[in-house]
Amino acid sequence: MRAYGHENDGITKIPREADHLVAAARKLLEEEGATLGGVATWMTETAGPTVSGRPWSPTTLRRRLRNPAVAGLRRDAEGELVPGVAEPLMERELFEAIDRYFSERERGQVPQHTYLLSSGVATCDLCDTPLVSRSTSKGVRGYQCEAEGCGKIWISATPLDAYVSDRALARLSRPNALGKLAKLRDELKSKAETAELELARLDKKKGELAEELGATGLTVQEYKQAKAGLDAARKKAQEDRQRGKYLDQLPDLTEEALRDWWENTAGNEQRRALLQLVVREVRVEPAAKRGSNKFDEQRFNIAFR
Repeated sequence: MRAYGHENDGITKIPREADHLVAAARKLLEEEGATLGGVATWMTETAGPTVSGRPWSPTTLRRRLRNPAVAGLRRDAEGELVPGVAEPLMERELFEAIDRYFSERERGQVPQHTYLLSSGVATCDLCDTPLVSRSTSKGVRGYQCEAEGCGKIWISATPLDAYVSDRALARLSRPNALGKLAKLRDELKSKAETAELELARLDKKKGELAEELGATGLTVQEYKQAKAGLDAARKKAQEDRQRGKYLDQLPDLTEEALRDWWENTAGNEQRRALLQLVVREVRVEPAAKRGSNKFDEQRFNIAFR
């Protein structure tokens, strides 16, 4: 697939697309209050979709603007900018300015660790119960089983998340893996659209239920039971809808684009959404030695989709 702004040969400039990239870069640099998300939306509305036919996401726009090829450059083995083969889409000064813009914002980010497997992915191998994310009294983040009658599993979250993430990204280099990923992504996005309609129906039903309580012989207990069922269904629909929003923020589904997005742009919720597309379950076994803090790769099995 060609890169936006260049023909399939990767060299020849497409003037109209180049103009839009230049305009997007200038908006970020010069317009007060401009955000990457806002400019990505502007690109979709003004320039049209990406080469893959999808709306522009902040990740896709950032990656394209930071590619030296847009200025006719490339990076050598030392990371220095040197002349490349592609026709420049913008002046070098503009490219370097937008590159600094993104670098400064990355330096201002405070890295945080969240639980990437906390959506029912990590499972107790003893009782089949999803592990719960918890911190110890010393602040160590981990996953643990809290099922009644079990509670025998605990594993540190940071190394497990890192290991599973590396395996998941490596998985995407396999033949047909990206095709499966795209299919599952589209299925979940369709489910998110259905959830949007379901939420409207549930909200209406909840209002009708409240009216029924006052107008008929519906008891308070019956009302509470019906409301609990509606609330549970609504929570599930909200989760499906939110996951669809995170999936919309995935970059083009290529191995290089996904790894760059993961390492440089994605937030924790976006990373979690990608892992859910690749990993079906991580079954965690008890530690070989009780109380051991050693990270043991033999303790868990990863089931991929």
